[in-house]
Amino acid sequence: MKTIYRILISTVFLLPLLFVSCNEDLMETNKGETALKLKANTTDLVLDVLNPNSNVLNFEWTTGTNNGTNAAISYQFQITNEDSNFESGITYELGKNTTSIVYTNETLNSVLLDSLNAKSDSVITVKARVIATVLAAGTEPQISESFAVKIKTYKPIAKNLYLIGGAAPNGWNADNATKMNSVNGTTGGFTWQGRLNAGELKFITKLGNFLPSYNKGVEDNQLIYRETEDQPDNKFTISKSGQYRVTVNIITLNISIEELDAPEFGDLWFVGGFSGWTFKEMRVDMLDPYIYHYNAELNSSNSSDEFKIATANNFDQTTVFLRPAVNGQGAGTGLSVVKWSESENTNDNKWKLAPGIYKITLNLRTMKVDIVPFTPFSMIYLVGDATPNGWEFV
Repeated sequence: MKTIYRILISTVFLLPLLFVSCNEDLMETNKGETALKLKANTTDLVLDVLNPNSNVLNFEWTTGTNNGTNAAISYQFQITNEDSNFESGITYELGKNTTSIVYTNETLNSVLLDSLNAKSDSVITVKARVIATVLAAGTEPQISESFAVKIKTYKPIAKNLYLIGGAAPNGWNADNATKMNSVNGTTGGFTWQGRLNAGELKFITKLGNFLPSYNKGVEDNQLIYRETEDQPDNKFTISKSGQYRVTVNIITLNISIEELDAPEFGDLWFVGGFSGWTFKEMRVDMLDPYIYHYNAELNSSNSSDEFKIATANNFDQTTVFLRPAVNGQGAGTGLSVVKWSESENTNDNKWKLAPGIYKITLNLRTMKVDIVPFTPFSMIYLVGDATPNGWEFV
């Protein structure tokens, strides 16, 4: 028998009060000779996956009689499959003063599938009854007539959804797939915004498990639910790296992958002989996310040194580097920039500069770079009403 127990938690300091309360709770007015009767708000129900938290099935019952003892009555509610006995179903220990029980769509669907052997997206008939026990010696429990309800279940929807694939931030690592955010007020809705790489993409529902998954359907805006290895494993294709907003609904099986107006790369790093081949992060312009700056004194042991710009702080073959169109390009303005990884092109083009102080400004929108020598000001003056000399230049 599956039993859900009601647990009473107390402290030592409350024990005297509890004993008094128990005695008072046992003494109730005479319930008369009211028969114990169970009813429900419906006998035929279709559960709605789109409204998981809505109340849909409400069982109510009369108090029953305490046989003139003035004793309290404790209630049990039992529900089971129509073809089973109540002992193999579920028993809720409700205690005193409870004469109803309410199920939501989601709760009832879970109870039927997990505990009463129902199949998803099928019809099951359940029966319920109430047992009333008078808390006085020498009284027999009262058992209501059973009440039957026919219910149509639905296939449960996933609580979580994750991005996985070569285009996803964490690649094909199912243990570390990228979690999407639930859409408030939209059952089955998930969204995510961030950087995707060029490559393939699909969705899984549990970390560490490649099945079940949601894959590309017949159209680019359609999902298909994949449960077994022999089903088609079609994936969505991201043609180029960039910022994207992904919105899906696993009930309607719709998907939208929207490219945002944002640079292809997020963080960029200056790296070369000037930095001892360590990665120095460039600064994003406050007014334009496509523009990056690196201002520094560039000196090393070489009379003429070199650098390139990395899109990740590593030297993996797949890491894309931004490079001069011509190897050995020196300082200048409006210089052309190309991008490729070692796996795409083995030409390791780099800029070459004489040691000095430079302002480097890279524009990812135009794929141009300005590398301009800079002579610091020999003196800077502070003027204004807040300064000791006001607006006088002295």
